[in-house]
Amino acid sequence: MRYSVVFNRTRCEDYGIRPVTRPDIPIPRKDIELLTIPGKSGILTKNNKRYEPIEIPIEFNFFSRPDEWGLIFRNARRWLSGGGELELSDDPDYFYKVYYTEISDSEREMRRIGRFKANFTCDPFSYLKDGTREYDKSEVLHNPYSTAHPVYKIAGEGVCFLTVNDKSMRANVGQNLTIDTDRMIAFREDGTVNNIAVSGDYEDLYLKEGDNQIGITSGFALKVIPNWRSI
Repeated sequence: MRYSVVFNRTRCEDYGIRPVTRPDIPIPRKDIELLTIPGKSGILTKNNKRYEPIEIPIEFNFFSRPDEWGLIFRNARRWLSGGGELELSDDPDYFYKVYYTEISDSEREMRRIGRFKANFTCDPFSYLKDGTREYDKSEVLHNPYSTAHPVYKIAGEGVCFLTVNDKSMRANVGQNLTIDTDRMIAFREDGTVNNIAVSGDYEDLYLKEGDNQIGITSGFALKVIPNWRSI
């Protein structure tokens, strides 16, 4: 099967372009600060407990009629602008979250052939596609991946407590409330932001590697989008 790239759920072939080679995927680097102390030999290290973004360069080429060369390149630039989700055909179960994309100048090797490079600056984690759907809490208690930043969807009426690994967040729910721990925001199903409805730390609701405990006050329903990811 021919290698392909999908960006924001659209295949590169839909724009008449193809990747030249499979890209190299860099290993994310830990954010480690090196500290020096005057008068003291050596250094100290400070682990900021995060990873640096990664860059995935992909070279594309295309073949066209001479009078359509510019059109194909313009359409490709428009498609590859901004951020979104990047999928690679040889890793079909995962995707990358793209912060932004930069495109190099196109090289016109012949009247019909063009070549350019797109550089995708991404979140350091690769995300499991299955981790983007809703689960019952009992289905996500074991996390075999890296620490996850889930979305919790609560249904009910009144004040409840969402407890994850013995740490709780208080939520005042009016029929429904969504708690997004990655974006650190709470909102209703219609998109209305409702941060004042919760009190507590979003970080306390992360799913650690391995086994977790999740609880909700009786009388409230809970669904979880785990956002499983790997470094």
